Amino acid sequence: MSADHSIRTVGLCGAGQMGAAAAVCFRRAGYRTLLWLRNPDKLAAVRDTLDELESWMQEHVGAPSCELARLDVVTDLSVLDNEADAIMDCIAEVMSEKAALLSDLPRARARRAMLLTTTSGLSISELGRRSGTGQHLVGTHFWNPPHLMPLVEVIAGDETEPEVMDRAIDLIRAIGKIPVRVNRDVLGFIGNRLQHALWREAIFLVQSGVASAEDVDRVARLTFALRMPAVGPLENMDLVGLDLVQTIHRYLMADLADDDQPLPLLCEHVAGGELGMKTGRGFYNWKLRDPKQTIERRDRQIVQQLEFLRKLDAL
Repeated sequence: MSADHSIRTVGLCGAGQMGAAAAVCFRRAGYRTLLWLRNPDKLAAVRDTLDELESWMQEHVGAPSCELARLDVVTDLSVLDNEADAIMDCIAEVMSEKAALLSDLPRARARRAMLLTTTSGLSISELGRRSGTGQHLVGTHFWNPPHLMPLVEVIAGDETEPEVMDRAIDLIRAIGKIPVRVNRDVLGFIGNRLQHALWREAIFLVQSGVASAEDVDRVARLTFALRMPAVGPLENMDLVGLDLVQTIHRYLMADLADDDQPLPLLCEHVAGGELGMKTGRGFYNWKLRDPKQTIERRDRQIVQQLEFLRKLDAL
């Protein structure tokens, strides 16, 4: 792994699921890590979360390749502003809040510290313009669960300096992740454009009465999802034959969902307060399912799949 030796201290803004997991990743990679928490009342809970993540990684992934670095949880943003060589925004996916946070780092900007923002699809260019950080800002889309998923999309905004982009890619690689350079700042980047196209069709199939949510998920999990870790969609098209793909597209494409707004079934669930696991009901009744068991099954599968791919040298 390459490393930018000018970066010794990494600051993370926001101690939710993304910030805490990213902090563990940087600490395990040997970086002194500063995790900024907005609400001091949650300090004990955040430390418990960090301990749980460390224990889980130790048990299921193993010890890091280098000695664990220091990780401090702080409630004063100026600590990061003054000391961090790279600062990663991990707060909620709200453009105005992210812009305000990045604007509140004047010393870091004066020191030309690297500024990163974790987002699933917000425009890096717009965020850079709103916060006045365009030249120094790079988007980093970590996937959930961020401490396990191996790939990070790295996105340049319209103003991002090429050198800053290169340093960000080196930093992501240095924590053991696989960086993918996103050449154009498009909403959703690569992964979420693919994922939400799939989700739209899945909702459409349930909404249209074609199949139940359980059966739509069963088809996805036990067919193309099984081969996707080893064979991506474009690679699979080449294996199938592009002439056959073209033939299928000629009769299928016109019948697929092409709505440019959220589908009615999704809106009905949201309007009814059925937001998924966090409210007890969504497409599934989570009062009859164990969310912790589902997440644990997901995480164990990811670890096993990664071990398999490493043995094949397929990462």
